[in-house]
Amino acid sequence: MKTILTALATVGLSLFAITGASAQSVTLEGTPDGVEAHYRGQVASPFVFADPGIDRSDWDLSGLQRNQTGASDAVGFILALRPDSTEAGRGYIALARVGEGYVVYGPALAGADATLSLAAGGPASWTAWPSTGADGYVYFGPTGYIQPRPGRTEIAAPDMPSKLRHTVFTAFADALAFYEGRFGPLPQSPTLVVTMQGAGPSTIRADVTDTGVISARLNGEAWRNPSEAALSEIDTVTFHETAHLWNSHFARPAEGSPWLHEGGAQYLALVAAVSTGHLTEAAARESLGSNLTDCRNRLGTRDNVSNRMVAGSAVYDCGVLVQWLADMELRQASSGAQGIVDRWAAMIDAARNGQALYNPQNFRSGLNEDSAVTLLFDGPAELRWKLIEARLIDLGVAWINRPSDEDYLAATLSRLNMENCAPGSSTGFYVRDGFIQMDNASTCGALSDDLEIGTVEGFDPLTESHAMFEAVQSQCAARGMVHVVRRNTTQVLSATCNTALAEPIAYALTQSPAISVHVR
Repeated sequence: MKTILTALATVGLSLFAITGASAQSVTLEGTPDGVEAHYRGQVASPFVFADPGIDRSDWDLSGLQRNQTGASDAVGFILALRPDSTEAGRGYIALARVGEGYVVYGPALAGADATLSLAAGGPASWTAWPSTGADGYVYFGPTGYIQPRPGRTEIAAPDMPSKLRHTVFTAFADALAFYEGRFGPLPQSPTLVVTMQGAGPSTIRADVTDTGVISARLNGEAWRNPSEAALSEIDTVTFHETAHLWNSHFARPAEGSPWLHEGGAQYLALVAAVSTGHLTEAAARESLGSNLTDCRNRLGTRDNVSNRMVAGSAVYDCGVLVQWLADMELRQASSGAQGIVDRWAAMIDAARNGQALYNPQNFRSGLNEDSAVTLLFDGPAELRWKLIEARLIDLGVAWINRPSDEDYLAATLSRLNMENCAPGSSTGFYVRDGFIQMDNASTCGALSDDLEIGTVEGFDPLTESHAMFEAVQSQCAARGMVHVVRRNTTQVLSATCNTALAEPIAYALTQSPAISVHVR
C-alpha cells in the first residue's frame, strides 16, 4: 500500500489508514511520557492486535480492560504508549523518541480485521509525517523538526550536532541520487528520521518500512561529539538502509533468504559509498576482508550453507561475500561492462514490470554455473575455503593472515558455541560496554541464552583475548572443560571443548579489484 507523498499537513488532523475489514479510528495525542492512542468508533470487543508478535511490554494496556469486559464497542478506549526501553531481541520498534516527538510503528496499533485510520491530534504544533503512513513508521511530533528537500524529507531534533546532521543527511541525499540513477525512481518520496535517543544496547540501529520512512536510532552520549569512525559507520548505515528502499520495499524478497537482500544492501552500500566519495577503496577492502573472515568463521566446513545463512551475522557477512564474488566474476567476464549493480537493476526492473517477489534463483540465474557463489553453497564442505581462495586469486585478490584481538575473541567464542550448542541453534554474541554478552539459543549448555561473561579461563575476553585464546586452545587440545565465570558473580560454568582450536584466519586484503562504478 504505497502512496505518493504530497504535502506536509500543518493544520487540522492528518489522516492515514491500514486497510482491513472494519473501520477503526485512532487519534494520537503527544505527552511528555509517550503517546496516547485514542481508539474510537466500532472497536471490536474483545480487541485483538493484528500483529501479536510486536513487543508492547513497555505500554500501559490497562485501557483495554473496559473493552475486554464487553463494554459498548462504540465507546472505545485509550492506550498509553511508552517508548521501547530496549531494542534487544525486538524487530520493528513500536515507539522511539525523536527529541520531544516520536516515531510510531503504525502496525503496532492495528486491530485484527480492521481498517486503521490514524489521526494526528495535539499538541497543536505537532503533525504526522508521512500523512499516509499507518502501514509502517510515521513521525509524530513538532512540525519544526521536518525539513522537506527535493525528492526527500529529513527529520531530526534541533539539538543534533551539526557534523552528525551533515554526515547523515548528505549520505542520504547522495545515496538516493546514486540508487535512483541506477535503479530508477521510487513510487514515493522517502524520509529519514534520525534520533540520538535510541534505546540500545546497540550504538546504531536502523530499519525501513513500507511508508518509505527510514528510522535511524543512535544510542549513547558519544554521539554528542562523534568520532570520525562513528561518523563513517552511520554514513555507511545510511547507504545500506537507503538501498533497502529499492531491494526490500520496491522489489520484494521472498521469505527464507535474508542473506540476499541484507548482503545485497550492504554490498550496494559499499559500492555506492565508494563511487560517491564517501568511502575509500582501501576502507571498502578492509570491510570486505572482515566479511570474508567472519563468513568463514560462521560457516567453517559445515554443510547446509543456505540454512546457516538465515540468522545472525552470517546473514550480513556471508551475504556480502556472495555479492562481492559475483561482482568480481561479472566484471571480469564482461571486461568491466557489467557488475552486481546491473544484476540488481535487472531484478528491480522485473519488479517494476510486475514480478511479485525475487529469490536466490532469480539472483543466481545471472551467474555462471561454475561461479564461486556455487562453490560457497554447493561445493564440497571440506574443500570450500581452499576452492574459494583459489578463485579469489584468479580474480586478482591477495591477502595476508593478520588476526586481531577481535579475531581471537571471535574464534574462541565461535568454537565454544560450535561445541556446546545443539545443531541448528541460533548463536552469536554482543560486545557490550566493557563485557561480552552471549546471544545464543537455550540449547547451548553452559553458554545458553544471554549469558554475561566475566572471564574465560581466568582472562577477560575483551582486554585479554589473545591470552584467553591460548588458554582455551590448551584446554581443547587436552579435551578438557573450559571454565567460564558469569559476570559480577563467582559462579563457574563449564563448557566442553573436544576439538583442537586452530589459529584464527583473518583476511587482511592487500589487493583486490576496485568496486566503484560510474555515477549516473
